[in-house]
Amino acid sequence: MTDFAGQVAYYACHQVYLSRRAFYIVVIDMSKNLDEECRLYDTDRHDPTGSLFHSWTYGEYFHFWLQTINTYCNDGITQKDPKDTTAIKDSMPNVNLQPVILIASHKDQLQVGTCNTSETFYSQLDACLSKEQTLKQLIIPYRYFEVECPPGALTQKQQMTIDRVKKSIVETVQNLPHWGEEVPLKWFELEKSLSKRKANGEKVLKWLELKEAAKSFSIDEDDFNDVLRFLHEIGKILYFSVDKLKNTIIIDVQWFVNAFKYIITDEKHFAREDNINVLVNTGKITGQYIQEIWKDIESHRDEPCADTNLSVETDRHHDSLCQSYLNHKDEILQYMDKLGLMTRIEGHLCADNEEIYYIPSMNRTDFSIENKDEIRGKQKSAMMVYFFKSYLPHFFFFRLVVKCLKKWKVCDENSFFKNATLYKAEEAGHYFAIAVSKTSIQLQIFTRDEKVKMDEKCVKKIRQTVEDFIQEITETFHRGIIYDIGFSCSDIKITDEDEDFFLKGTDIKQEIGNSNEITCPKHFRGNYKHKIDAGKIRVCLLERKSTSFSSDN
Repeated sequence: MTDFAGQVAYYACHQVYLSRRAFYIVVIDMSKNLDEECRLYDTDRHDPTGSLFHSWTYGEYFHFWLQTINTYCNDGITQKDPKDTTAIKDSMPNVNLQPVILIASHKDQLQVGTCNTSETFYSQLDACLSKEQTLKQLIIPYRYFEVECPPGALTQKQQMTIDRVKKSIVETVQNLPHWGEEVPLKWFELEKSLSKRKANGEKVLKWLELKEAAKSFSIDEDDFNDVLRFLHEIGKILYFSVDKLKNTIIIDVQWFVNAFKYIITDEKHFAREDNINVLVNTGKITGQYIQEIWKDIESHRDEPCADTNLSVETDRHHDSLCQSYLNHKDEILQYMDKLGLMTRIEGHLCADNEEIYYIPSMNRTDFSIENKDEIRGKQKSAMMVYFFKSYLPHFFFFRLVVKCLKKWKVCDENSFFKNATLYKAEEAGHYFAIAVSKTSIQLQIFTRDEKVKMDEKCVKKIRQTVEDFIQEITETFHRGIIYDIGFSCSDIKITDEDEDFFLKGTDIKQEIGNSNEITCPKHFRGNYKHKIDAGKIRVCLLERKSTSFSSDN
């Protein structure tokens, strides 16, 4: 069982835990109104204030968690659930293989007169998913339980509810598709040996070292690669057979996640350096500062132990833990880079020539109106929009930002925002912004000098590379992320919501022909009628052999 933190700062590392070889328990406080904004009641120091999740309601978070499970864990296979007796069988005959046990907690704290009653709360949750039919397959009435959380002992009735939850867990696990799947005994023996090594304090192993250890269990090289993939998928290890990572295996996953946790939850962010306030609020941090945090994990420890002998042992463990992070700093940062958690900003050093790293999920700086106006007032391309039809994973944008930092340099040190990043193109005088709205990834190329005209080859090259990155990230999900490629029909500002202005690329390409200006095919009546600069869109168009505009691209 894994209970991972629900604060927004942790969302980027949830990908480490989420697996299709699992079931999920989603807990929601039924004493809260689903339409209320969570931040109004969240006094935790990692509250969502200033983040992309700033104004989210409890209902939106519920939708978010189910969509997260559906996206990261579903391999697209469904099967009939014999216990499903709901009345919507004809329209939705199957259930997802990633079942969810839904727990409505704090039933004992319901206020008199509240609308959240036993009869209505499930239907309210169901209504949160009205726009996404596939999510309704994840929740089923017989896997829904309302529990009470009294300060004292449970009553017999309360205990009976808990017993029903336990029974549901057992039944749910036994109905998972991989239940009863045969796994070679030698794989299990290797897993046990890794658990022992982890218990002895080992955190990271080299591929060759573990390969040699596997031979003692009669695991050859072909089987070894299979068992590594299997152990990675069930969350026992972290391993990617690409680039520099293929030679390193992290055998203590929680230790790795904690390395990230210590950085984003450090209580001394605003006490260590005079300029750390600026750094942290923009998601930037120095390599030296990372080491200082790992050296000072003391601030994350529990209360001192009264047992002297145990306290000495705890101190020894603490020192060993600090040293393990310092010893494996390079491997940790490489894995964080791969997962889009953090990356080094190439070509940027702080005043004392320290390397600077960027953590997108920590950025709380909004892309200001002044920044938007600066781009809008310059030479610029049409705004290219990647519209995610059902769900835009929120750290998809973070991973794209990290990916692009490998290819391009940022405009300057003030190019990082929670919802946009500004890059410098290889062609002189050309820059571009990658941004995120509620439903879309946006791309717009611009110049800072009015005398510099838009270079068509530059625009197409940037677009092609960004789309290659988007497709590459998409393929890392268990379930395909569907999106349409197109343009904003209106000259809106970058980061603005674009859903009402999205035109699919295939449709607009047929409309513009050789014209310089056309009436918008989406808004051609009444007060909404407006013109489209067809020339700007034509500059952005790619040949079909390079990029398809289809929704499954």
